[in-house]
Amino acid sequence: MTENVIIKDINCKGINVVDLVKHILNKKCNNIYTQKMENKHIIVSADFFDDMRNRPVNMSLLLDYDESTIYEVKLEIHQDENDLIDYSMDLKLYYYENLDIYKAIQEIRAENDTPKTVRIYKLMYNSYPIKGTYSFNLKNCKLIFHTLNIKERTEPLTEQIVAFDVKLKSNNMQEARAKAYNIVSDFVSYLSLLLDVCFYDPQSIYRNFVRLSYDSHYQRIIAQERYRTAFIDNELELVVKDNLNGLATYKDVIKGENFDNGVISIANPDKSDVKFIEKYGNTKHIEEVFEKHRLEKVPKNQTVYCDEIKEEIFVLGQEIFIPKCIRDYFRGIEELDDKIRKSFRNCSRLYNKSTIIGMNESSLQIALLVASVESLAKTEGTSFSQFVQKYCETAKKCDIDDMYEIRSKLFHSGEFSFLEFEISMNPYLNPVYEYLSDMYDEYRKIVRKALISWIKHNILTK
Repeated sequence: MTENVIIKDINCKGINVVDLVKHILNKKCNNIYTQKMENKHIIVSADFFDDMRNRPVNMSLLLDYDESTIYEVKLEIHQDENDLIDYSMDLKLYYYENLDIYKAIQEIRAENDTPKTVRIYKLMYNSYPIKGTYSFNLKNCKLIFHTLNIKERTEPLTEQIVAFDVKLKSNNMQEARAKAYNIVSDFVSYLSLLLDVCFYDPQSIYRNFVRLSYDSHYQRIIAQERYRTAFIDNELELVVKDNLNGLATYKDVIKGENFDNGVISIANPDKSDVKFIEKYGNTKHIEEVFEKHRLEKVPKNQTVYCDEIKEEIFVLGQEIFIPKCIRDYFRGIEELDDKIRKSFRNCSRLYNKSTIIGMNESSLQIALLVASVESLAKTEGTSFSQFVQKYCETAKKCDIDDMYEIRSKLFHSGEFSFLEFEISMNPYLNPVYEYLSDMYDEYRKIVRKALISWIKHNILTK
């Protein structure tokens, strides 16, 4: 019984494929076999063991290639008769997380790549923006972030635009944008956990707006209008709908050109195996902007620091202060053991998602916070409860159990625990509402204190 992933036709010109296989398999296997075929193709294969679903599985990797092209990459799991698990999805994820041949070739070729600087945008909600410009020398890139178009409002749900400029090596601008996007996505997840603030992607949609104005007789009127959401980056003279296909220059937008540009995938509904990938619009002017962009051109605004990481939960409407240890924090993350770093990355991703969702879905937020702790607890071989008791000694056992019960009821039974579907116009008439409101805050405090304590012990102390 086998499961497999097959990838076809990868440009490998100038790459030693046997060394490539050794590079991606690292120490997982002892033997690599090569065989020359009559059609001048070379077959390289390797058998190895690795863990999947917390158990060792027997796997094999096969590559069919010549001097310029890898024609087929085949990854298989060989199951014994008693192993009835369907590994099809696990295998696809394993390939892209551990054995991605295309990504490995990019890494090997990166020695000849040239530096490029790309800007990625993230949004956040708060009355006050993040003030200042903050720079970082990360392992594979340099990164600077600051807030654009600063606006302060008394309304906590005020959208703030944060620009992340990434200098990295890449073969072309399209590849650089993709790399920068992935780097920033993880960077803001770590930043979210540090600050207890959510960061999300800009996404352009048509929304309804109510606007007050005056008619020709100077009588006040009210009108409902529908507009597309977007914003303007005055520093780079770009109009931004999203980070991928929704970038355009001022000049192009004024001309009515290239407001949508990039790549689309089209599938034939009658033939699911037939897909077309087509370019549309023109990204030339966007690439020209980034080719001229430099980190040195990013405005250097005065930084605003606080002494320590705040263990308290962040309340929208407060000012945001960056902890002085922020660079030690990111440096410490890079120095973590690979497995621990991956678990902390997953924990941070879930934490950021929980803060985004938490504005509307209390039960889902608590469930995701529990999941974020669980992903980190695995590195110590402990349960959610044991982890929280270790790193948040003030937490009550009954509260820890209740949090896990909220997570289980939602994920296993679809039950929501915070009266999300029992809305009242005066919720304080129900004594349970005030209790649940207090416990919601308490659960968030417990998780935050546990995670910040883990960070202090495992990242900052190093």
